[in-house]
Amino acid sequence: MNPATEMPRFLRSARSRLQAALLLAAAGLALSGCALTRGNDPTVTYDLGPPAAATPGNGNPAPARLPKLRVAQTDGPNWLDGNALFYRLQYAQAQRLQAYATQRWVMSPTRLFDERLREAVAARGTLSWFGDSSVPALKVDLIEFDQVFDSATTSEGVVRLRATVFQHGMLGQQTFEARRPAASADGAGGVKALAEASDAVIAALLDWIGTLQLK
Repeated sequence: MNPATEMPRFLRSARSRLQAALLLAAAGLALSGCALTRGNDPTVTYDLGPPAAATPGNGNPAPARLPKLRVAQTDGPNWLDGNALFYRLQYAQAQRLQAYATQRWVMSPTRLFDERLREAVAARGTLSWFGDSSVPALKVDLIEFDQVFDSATTSEGVVRLRATVFQHGMLGQQTFEARRPAASADGAGGVKALAEASDAVIAALLDWIGTLQLK
């Protein structure tokens, strides 16, 4: 047996075994990756849905028309900058905000609320561009926008904000809050409750603006 001729065969055999082992390892990783993917829950995204339709009736008059108004960009705390859907266990950890793992907003709730507010202003009057300093401006700062659990099975959507109306100086400022019960103790229930609370707090805010007798 000539070692000079047998060594390449040995190397070729070792290389073949190594390639086979690598292929088996890659196949195992691929299978484990598929299993992990199947085990993960998919992420669900939400927006606020269509705004609540104004349905005057039962002796309730239609909302009063508003004067021409411009709306500044809505701001909020830093934790509302992302698209996380937050909840608070008021009955157990009242000082801790937590985010749902697989349920998200389609964009930051601050931006979603800002769009909702502008739609409501336009529906009750004329929404002017912000550079028009001849008309009053509305500035909203979100303070709270989360699902609050009073127990393991009951919760509500809470929206709290500070509204400021100004034109060459402040014309009025007030804090508003709306709470709406969630139909289910999960993210889907929280989203619906927050949408209803948003509509309620915006309606109260615009009613207040109507009392300022703006021109």
